[in-house]
Amino acid sequence: MTSLAKILSPVSVELNELLLDPNNPRFSELGEDLNPIPENRFPEERVQSNTFDKMKADAFAVSELKDTIKTVGFLPMDRIVIRKWKAGSVNDSQKYVVVEGNRRVTALKWLLALHDAGKETFDAEQLENFSQISCLLLDDSVAPDSALLILPGLRHVSGIKEWGPYQKAKTVHALRKSGMGTQEAAQSLGLSTKAANNAYRCFLALEQMKADEEYGEAATPKMYSYFEEAFKRAEVKKWLGWDDASGQFVNSETRAEFYSWMVPDPETGDSAKLPEAKSIRDFARIVTDEESMSVLRGPSGTLARALGRYEAEHPEDWYPKVLAAETAVKSLTPAMLRSMDDNAQSALLRLKDLVEVAMRDRVLLGAQ
Repeated sequence: MTSLAKILSPVSVELNELLLDPNNPRFSELGEDLNPIPENRFPEERVQSNTFDKMKADAFAVSELKDTIKTVGFLPMDRIVIRKWKAGSVNDSQKYVVVEGNRRVTALKWLLALHDAGKETFDAEQLENFSQISCLLLDDSVAPDSALLILPGLRHVSGIKEWGPYQKAKTVHALRKSGMGTQEAAQSLGLSTKAANNAYRCFLALEQMKADEEYGEAATPKMYSYFEEAFKRAEVKKWLGWDDASGQFVNSETRAEFYSWMVPDPETGDSAKLPEAKSIRDFARIVTDEESMSVLRGPSGTLARALGRYEAEHPEDWYPKVLAAETAVKSLTPAMLRSMDDNAQSALLRLKDLVEVAMRDRVLLGAQ
């Protein structure tokens, strides 16, 4: 196979010379059947306009990319790959088809369209940055057909590994500390302002735990997800006493308890009472119930025992579960019923028996 490095050469082109690929495989994500548009029709205004509109769909997150480029400029660290349009030129202008980079080209065209419409205003330097693009030109006269699949695949299948939540939060924090505003920092990373603010709070909360004399050593990046879960639940956030002004949990008593439940007991070797981040979801149910919290605080207290106490004292919680079971049963199709295995049939029969017992008990108890 021909080395791809030998058939890619650097070239600088004008943005208006680039044609979005109307047969982009991405469009299958929109639920469309791919009906290839003939190559000779690629430059038609309606074809390019329709492709541009499809690329702006929420599924492709071009809006966030546009905001990032608007904030920090277009940085050609990972160059767009193009090939010559096979049907020649348009008005003596060579055209190129985007092989890899349709999102970035869409974002750039979107920014220029906003400028032309007066909805954004960019200076001459920015306009040149958006318009003069450094690309890699694929010599498709010698490139194998597979190259058109391999080049996008290198990025989107084996791909660039996305940063984890902690790495994103650390970067948001660094940008904020450098003097960037909330919105500017978010757009620089392609995040929504809300997501960037949440990441910033979680990072500060983990840093606060790192500074704790007793539990600081346990505050590793993997603990970040505990704080993500805590901030998603208003009752836990309130219990911990989060204060946006200081960027800290100000209730020292509940904060110490929270830290202690996130790690194994060093003296007894007992498992953590909140053994994983998703434990916070169940913890949020009991955090305002003093009796359940007393069970959790006990020497042999566990989250399961505290939840058991809570559910015994709050029998009304059964109703949503019954509704969920009802919805699940209604969703069973004839095909699913025909292919149902013995375990599934037994589960349905047990459910039926339990409902019958409950209804008989209701009658015996004299319910109206």
